[in-house]
Amino acid sequence: MNKTRLTTLLLLAGLLMSSAAAQQSTRASTNIEASLINSDPVPLQSGEQGDLSFKIVNNGDKEAQNVEVRLLDNYPFELKPDRQRNYSLGDMVSGQEYQISTSVLVADDAPDGSNNFRVQISYGDFSVTRNIPVEVQSEDIELNVANLKTQPQQLMPDTDNNMMSVDIVNNGEKTAENVVLNLYFPGFFQETSSFSTRQALGNIQPGQIKTAEFNFDINETAPAGSTSINGDLQYSAGDSTSEITDPVSFNLYMEGKPQFQITGVESNLRTGNTGELRLEVKNIGAEQSSSTRIRVLDSSDQPFSYDSSSKYIGTLEPGKTGEAVFEVDTESDAAVKQYLVDFETRGVKSTEVFVEDETVQVDVTNGKTEESGIPVPLLGGLIVLIGAGIYIFRRRKSSSEQDEESE
Repeated sequence: MNKTRLTTLLLLAGLLMSSAAAQQSTRASTNIEASLINSDPVPLQSGEQGDLSFKIVNNGDKEAQNVEVRLLDNYPFELKPDRQRNYSLGDMVSGQEYQISTSVLVADDAPDGSNNFRVQISYGDFSVTRNIPVEVQSEDIELNVANLKTQPQQLMPDTDNNMMSVDIVNNGEKTAENVVLNLYFPGFFQETSSFSTRQALGNIQPGQIKTAEFNFDINETAPAGSTSINGDLQYSAGDSTSEITDPVSFNLYMEGKPQFQITGVESNLRTGNTGELRLEVKNIGAEQSSSTRIRVLDSSDQPFSYDSSSKYIGTLEPGKTGEAVFEVDTESDAAVKQYLVDFETRGVKSTEVFVEDETVQVDVTNGKTEESGIPVPLLGGLIVLIGAGIYIFRRRKSSSEQDEESE
């Protein structure tokens, strides 16, 4: 019985000694760790540079020989080019630590919160990469286009002195410096000055709004419907000399309207005569014109008078033509030449009246005979008088001859 107890005790003692030896063997190891001491500023700011201090510690109970540390670039951190990257720390006994300080560049789009700065630690045949959590605060510049307005509210073809305003909002957390908005107008927008497509807005702070205004004309070829306006925002950050360019795009709606063009002119005007002036009018716009009329704009220095200064054409659909005929009296002493005559065409869309002016060329020819220089009516009268005289003379001569024969 005593023998059995003794054997059991010996076995238990052996097990305890083996466990203690195993634990002692496990503890006798190296464990090199890296941890942050501090950063400057706290937290680091996106798009800026900052300083890091961290320590390398041997938390094992065994010496680590020939310890080397390499600082790694890892988004969103990049070691400044002039900073040391490799460190040789030599042998590190248990509990020994080294401090390393360096400077890093933080990416512009670094996210908020904890981001890892990485170091590679090597000793003997062993190598490990350690993550050092570092807090970052995002300070992005976020410029947005908002609150687009035009004056007049409805843009139309063939109009002058139009104005467009647009707000630039900084929804980021950092000031945008030297902000410039450039617009690239379509061909039917006409610039009225050097500021028609470029507006310098200066600095825009976080949460601030600045308004850019552009003035322009629109020519008659502008199509109805949605028109895309493209451009870009140029700016820089305070800690960078490089310029940032962001594309912008928005749509304007172009309202259609009736537009008129005189596409044909026929006339037979002669000095001292009444003739016709025939005009063909076309609706080149995108909308129907009702109650369309064309009116001659009388000029006191022109030798014309009209049976009516205005002629009714009626409804003109887009792309359709109508005709107006004026009866014109040309003064007898009018110069034989080409005259410029002004006309006004007006039409109605809903309750709005649209008016356009146009000048046409009208030829006047000579209404007098060139040979005698005597007006035709007077020449005709003279011929009648001469004929009557000859007739009377012959009658009298014949009567006289008959009287002589009878005697």
